Amino acid sequence: MNTERIKYIRDELEITQNEISKMLGCTRSAYSLWEINKNTIPLNYLNKLSNILNINIDYLVDLSDKKHITFNKIDIDRKILGDKIKQARKSINYTQEKLASKLNTTHSVISAYESGKTAVPTLFMIEIAKITKKSLNWFLNKIQGLIFKKYVIISM
Repeated sequence: MNTERIKYIRDELEITQNEISKMLGCTRSAYSLWEINKNTIPLNYLNKLSNILNINIDYLVDLSDKKHITFNKIDIDRKILGDKIKQARKSINYTQEKLASKLNTTHSVISAYESGKTAVPTLFMIEIAKITKKSLNWFLNKIQGLIFKKYVIISM
């Protein structure tokens, strides 16, 4: 995951790592490691960052060049996210096994994501968005009717 945009936006807004970490409810050192790409920012923090800064989550992870869009500032609901993963998987005629193979995991992991029992790691979610050509905003129920066409968001 490319985190250059996250650092760029923070610098552009003239917010320190300490200030943004307080807004997110994490330590400065954890935030620093996400920003320099030493650790992957968990999806719930990435969503929170999008909400706080009013920046398109797809822009933050380099899935879109649209920095500002209108979206609902909501927390992640794992059940809704799981339902959306299942819906997106079925829309491209993938079985859990086929999606698992693409993500180099097992179908039981995909099943756990789809049931909402397990939090989906950020990198898996980004790959699922790419494979299914759907926006992270759509998966997180932040906006309706967005798909990707060569990683450019278009409204349906």
